Amino acid sequence: MEERRNRPEYDNSPKKWRYNFSKSLFTFWKNVKMYGDKNERITEEITFFKQVLAFFFEEKNEVSILFDGIDIKIDKVRIRGQRQDDKYFEDVYDLFLSLCMSGITFRKGVTDEEILTLLAVIGKYPVGREPKVAAYERVRADLPPLPHIEIYPYDPEESGNLPIYTPEQSIRKIYSALAEGYMDYCKMVDAAESIPLRMIERRVQDLISIVSNAKKIETLEFIMFLASIPASYGSSENAFAVARVFWSVLVAKKLKVDLQTTKRIAISAYLQYFSADNGKGYSALSRMDDFNYDRIEAALNVSSRISDFSDKGLLLDTSASSGTLSGEILKVVSYFSAVTRKWPENSMFAGCPLMTRPQALRSVIRNSAKDVFKKEIVEAFMSITGIYPIGSVLRISDGNLCVVVKRFKNFFDQSDVLILDNTLSIKERRTVNAENLLDIPEAAGVVLPEKTIVEILNTFLDERELQNEKSE
Repeated sequence: MEERRNRPEYDNSPKKWRYNFSKSLFTFWKNVKMYGDKNERITEEITFFKQVLAFFFEEKNEVSILFDGIDIKIDKVRIRGQRQDDKYFEDVYDLFLSLCMSGITFRKGVTDEEILTLLAVIGKYPVGREPKVAAYERVRADLPPLPHIEIYPYDPEESGNLPIYTPEQSIRKIYSALAEGYMDYCKMVDAAESIPLRMIERRVQDLISIVSNAKKIETLEFIMFLASIPASYGSSENAFAVARVFWSVLVAKKLKVDLQTTKRIAISAYLQYFSADNGKGYSALSRMDDFNYDRIEAALNVSSRISDFSDKGLLLDTSASSGTLSGEILKVVSYFSAVTRKWPENSMFAGCPLMTRPQALRSVIRNSAKDVFKKEIVEAFMSITGIYPIGSVLRISDGNLCVVVKRFKNFFDQSDVLILDNTLSIKERRTVNAENLLDIPEAAGVVLPEKTIVEILNTFLDERELQNEKSE
């Protein structure tokens, strides 16, 4: 452990900066408690603490330190002291427990004065192991408004039962967790750090359980819409990763693949493009304490990636897979997801052709005829998407623009679309015939406004589900 922490690549590792965050917050709080908020030590502490925050703010707009009654976490990633000078973890635990506080969030733009005010207030109270519910209420009452800092209460008397979520709510949480953590995992790979694969595996297992037990077609349609979102948390790469996971699970279910193999496929889908250097990706996944076939197969798929596109959108390399079932499924879902989103110039996919979703389906069929893709996998994929994949922006024969939110099985089918106005906001929901829909090439890569995406997401939730979300 000590040797790894002294390696040069550890300097930019998220793991190192999570340690820095927890340690800096604790020592900063302790110095404010002991010396007040005006001395040389405080100036040094706040300078370093702001450097720590700046590291996280490069990728996101906020960072949180969280306490769940058992562990301390930075942005939901568990951290644990492992060196002689990491003994402050026990003190951080005591601090949160004593104040009945479950978390602190710092947002981009936070000022020195806001940080000092927070630490001065929580520094007024004694620290011990016994939870004091009234302590949080006193802290809350003593704090003036802090626009860029938020604290959260912890209830030690809570039963600990998890809230009951509908499948759609659970899917949203799975999407959010996988998307939010993706860029941190990429940094870990580039810094030669171990990836917390068990967290990824749990999310994948939850998704597989939902898909396997889905009783409504709307649940699967909701997954398909989430897979069409072009970016999440400011990144196109993380949305691409989650799309691969969602599509691969749907295809595996259609092919009646066993659960363990489906899990391997989904994990491979998430990890496949973790690093621009596929050698680093393979190394990170194949390094483990004991043999794990899931991770070995994921490592093989990471080293066999689809990147050889022609300007017509056809795959040139027919051998771009590991030769496994997961590799063949990933060829289809990775290709479809890659060519239907507009990539920023600094992305490793910047040269990828851009197509509408119906165009991408037609290209998949052409590639299948050239034996680039396995025909049975393409047939399974198309039976899921239908002829106009969910998320497609099309034109109706009456001239209106619309976005597809339900599956059209064939050109004789009727299904639902959402009519869009000229600002791409939603006007109404309408049932239309597939034969009255037209694919428009200029809609390739179109990004719907955030407000429109939120409205579409909410159309998949019934009134009971919306009430449940609001009450959480």
